[in-house]
Amino acid sequence: MGKDTGFLEFEKESPPLRPVKERVRDFQEYGTFLSEEELQQQASRCMDCGIPFCHMGCPLGNMIPDWNDLVYRGQWKEALAALHSTNNFPEFTGRICPAPCEDDCVLNEHYTLDPDEKQQKVNVVTIEEIEKHIAERGWTEGWIKPLPPEKLTGKRIAIVGSGPAGLAAAQQLRRVGHAVTVFEKDDRIGGLLVYGIPDFKLEKKIVSRRVEQLRNEGVEFRTGVDVGVDYSVKELRKSFDAILLASGAQHARKLLVEGSGLAGVHYAMHYLPQRNREVAGDSIPEEQKIESASKTAVILGGGFTAADCLGNLNRQGADPRVHQFELVDMVPRPTPVHKEANPDCRANILTESITDDGNGRVKALNGVSVEWKSETNGSSTSGRKTMQRIPGSEFTVIADLVFLAMGFLGPKVEDLLEELGVEFNVRGGVKNHTPVQIKKMLKNAQPMFDVYSDENFMTSEEGVFVAGDANRGASLVVWAIWEGREAARCIDTYLMGTTSLPTTPQAEVLV
Repeated sequence: MGKDTGFLEFEKESPPLRPVKERVRDFQEYGTFLSEEELQQQASRCMDCGIPFCHMGCPLGNMIPDWNDLVYRGQWKEALAALHSTNNFPEFTGRICPAPCEDDCVLNEHYTLDPDEKQQKVNVVTIEEIEKHIAERGWTEGWIKPLPPEKLTGKRIAIVGSGPAGLAAAQQLRRVGHAVTVFEKDDRIGGLLVYGIPDFKLEKKIVSRRVEQLRNEGVEFRTGVDVGVDYSVKELRKSFDAILLASGAQHARKLLVEGSGLAGVHYAMHYLPQRNREVAGDSIPEEQKIESASKTAVILGGGFTAADCLGNLNRQGADPRVHQFELVDMVPRPTPVHKEANPDCRANILTESITDDGNGRVKALNGVSVEWKSETNGSSTSGRKTMQRIPGSEFTVIADLVFLAMGFLGPKVEDLLEELGVEFNVRGGVKNHTPVQIKKMLKNAQPMFDVYSDENFMTSEEGVFVAGDANRGASLVVWAIWEGREAARCIDTYLMGTTSLPTTPQAEVLV
C-alpha cells in the first residue's frame, strides 16, 4: 500500500494558503493546490499499516489507503471510483471536513510522539487534500457524469431540506429508480453548504455543479417552498410514498443576559447567510444590512461557525482586534482566518451582560473568567463539572457588534414537524417528547433535542424518516452525508423490501 518507505522519505506537505493581503480582499477560496507529482509523493506516505485507523475514524468509511495507493500509482480515475463508492461529495468534505481520519492516522496516533505535534497533525498523511484533488481531477477530466437510473420503481419520495444529508439521500434514492423531489425553503439548493459556509472555504460553483449532476439524474428540486407553510403536510402525505426530513438544526441557542436584545447583537446564522447572499450578488435591503467596516466586534463561540464570522469580518474591514470568547475550557479552534487578523481569543469566558449606548445599541460586553471544577461526592469524583466565577476577573470590552455562534438546540418544531406529529429526544433525558412538550420546555429552558428515530432512521410516524442535523444535532458535513446515505438505504428497504444500496458498518460503531 503506497510506498513502504514513503513516510520516511517525504515529509508532510500541504499547499500554501493565498497571501493574507490578497485573500481578505475577495471571497475566493484561501487554499491553493499541490502539483500532481507532489500529491503522488504525499500519497506514497500512506503506510501499509495493517489496521487502517483512518478508515475507521471516517464516518463515511472512506477507503483511504486504497485510493491513496491508486493516486501514488497514477491511477486517478480508479481512485475516484473508490472514493465515490463511499462518498457522494468528496469535493465538499475535502474542503470543509475537520478530517477526523487524519487524527486517527497511524503516523499521527502511533508514530508521532510529541503531544503538541500530534494535536497539530504535523506528521499525518494529507488525506483531506488528496481527497479534494481526486474529486477535482474527476471534474476536470470529465469523469464525473450524471448516472440516471436504468429503470424506475414508481415510488415517490419527498425530501425536505437540500443540505448535504438531503442531497446525499436524493442521489442514492434516485439512482435506484425512485422519483425524488427535494423541497427547499430558500431560493437556492444547498442548504448549509450555500447559506452557512462562506465562499472562502467553499465556493458555490463547487456546490452548483453537483446540484446540476443530480438534476440531470432526474432529481426534482423545488425552491422557495416552506413545507408546512407553503405546501401542506396533508398534500405531502397524499403525494409521496415516503418522506425524509433533512431540514437541519435551526433553533439557535440564546444568550440569556441583560442587553442581548440590543441592536448590534446578531445570531451568526443571520449574519452568514446575508454575507453569502451579498457575495452571490443578491441585493440586501439597507435596513437589514449588518455592516462591520471599522467596527469592533465580539464573537461568542469557539467552533467553525464562529470562525466563519471572523473570516467575514476580516473581509468587511472590521477592526482586526476582534474578541472571540468561548465559555467552555477549550481555546477557540484556530483556523486560517485567525491568521488574517489579531483576534483576542479566550476560553472559559462567561458573558454577564451587554451595555446599552443609551440609544438601544451595543456599547460594550461585560464578562468574567470562570473555571470548571469536577463535582465530588464524599471521597469520589462524579466526573460532572460545574462552572464557577473567578472573583476579580471581571472585565469589559468596547464593542459595536456581538455575534452569537453558541451552537444550536435542535430543529424548528413549528409548522412541518408539529403538524406531522413526530416525537423528539431530549439530550440527557427521556425519549418520545411531543412537539407541544418540546415547545413548552423551550419557554423555560434551553434543552438540546432532536427528532426521534429508530435504528432505521424512521421517526415515530410511519413512512417519515429523518437524517442529518435534525436527527443527530448540529454536527459535521461528513456525518450529514453518511446519515443521508444510510437513511436512503433504509427508505429503499421500506419501499421495496430489500435494497442494493451500500452501508458503512464502521460509522455504525462510531454513532
